[in-house]
Amino acid sequence: MNELTTWLASAGSGTNARIGEAALGLLLAFIFGQATAWMYALTHTGLSYSKAFVQSIVLLTVIVSLGMMVIGDNIAIAFGLIGALAVIRFRNILKDTRDTAFIFFALVIGMATGTGRYELATLGAAVFAGIVLYLHWAQFGARVSSDGFVRFHVAPSVGSIAQVQDLLERHCHAANLISHRVHESGEGEVAYRLVLRNPAKAEDFVAQLRETTGISQVSFVLHEEQGEL
Repeated sequence: MNELTTWLASAGSGTNARIGEAALGLLLAFIFGQATAWMYALTHTGLSYSKAFVQSIVLLTVIVSLGMMVIGDNIAIAFGLIGALAVIRFRNILKDTRDTAFIFFALVIGMATGTGRYELATLGAAVFAGIVLYLHWAQFGARVSSDGFVRFHVAPSVGSIAQVQDLLERHCHAANLISHRVHESGEGEVAYRLVLRNPAKAEDFVAQLRETTGISQVSFVLHEEQGEL
C-alpha cells in the first residue's frame, strides 16, 4: 500500500511538472508569435496586407509548438501526424516572398518552444526582429528611397512648363522626363519619373501641380505602389 501511494505521488508530481513545462512552452510560443505578427504588420509595405495572414502567424506558432510536444520522441506519433496533415490541402497562395520568411520563422519558433529550447527561441526571436527592423528602416534592396511616377496634360496655349519645373525642383531630388506626347488638339501629355525629397509631402506636391494653370488629368503613383499593380 505504501509503495502504491509513493508511486501515485511521484507520478502526480511528474505530471504536474510536464504540464507546467508545456504551459510555459505554449505561452512563449504565443508571445513570440505575437511579436512576429506585430513585426510583420509594422514593416509591411504594399497592397497585399491581410489580417488573416497576421493572425495565422500567431496561431501557427502555437500549433507547431503543441505538435512538437505531442510528438516528443515517439516516431509512430510523428508519422501519424504527418499523415493527418497530408489530408489538409493548403490552397492559399502567398503574394509576397517575404511572407514565406515569416511563415518559416513561425514554424521554427514553434519547434523550438515545443522542444523546450527556450533560450534558443528567445535568441532567434531577438535576432530575427533586429534584422527585420534593419531591413525596413534602411530600405535595404530598394534602388531609390522614394521613386515616383507622375503623368499630366498640358494645355497648348498656356506656358505652364516653367511653373512645373519650379515645383519639381522644390519637391524632388531628381525628375527625369520619360515621355512627352502632343495630341492633334495641341494638348501635351507629359510623364516624369521622380525621386521625392520627402515622400510624406507627395500629396502636397500633387495638389500644387493640379492647381497650376493649364495642368489637368494629373496622376501620381509611388514606386512601392507600382510594384504590386
